[in-house]
Amino acid sequence: MLIRPVMIACLVCCIAACSQESDQPSPSNDIAVPDKALPQAAAPDEAIEAPETEENAGLVAETLSTIKLDTSEGAKLAKKKCGACHYLDRNLRKVGPTLKGIYGRKPAISDLPFETWDEASLDTWLEDPKQVKPKTKMAIPGIKDASERKAIIEYLKQL
Repeated sequence: MLIRPVMIACLVCCIAACSQESDQPSPSNDIAVPDKALPQAAAPDEAIEAPETEENAGLVAETLSTIKLDTSEGAKLAKKKCGACHYLDRNLRKVGPTLKGIYGRKPAISDLPFETWDEASLDTWLEDPKQVKPKTKMAIPGIKDASERKAIIEYLKQL
């Protein structure tokens, strides 16, 4: 049982050695960097702003629209009309396959006339799945309202 006191003594010595300030200057690189080349840190209460450009403005607008889209009508509709059978936020299967990342993906259902899930194929499918594939297991009769389908598709693009 001599190991425990020895370990404690080593830890105390290490802590003491690390906490002592050294009088010797720390070694520096031989590369001289002018002060103007170093970025200046902002004060804690000072905001840092990006230069105003069209590109930055577009990026900010796009980011804000994406954030708003999460609480949009499409998200509400997708949760209400699709969420019972499909996960929207996980790569897991419920009754139906996940809808996360579905936009641009190849359909998992065989014998569909679509190569990928894009706006047109999703719109056709959501309008009347049984018309596209009569023996589909998808039980909903379809979403007849074109504006609801469009909102859901816009939401699915973001997943």
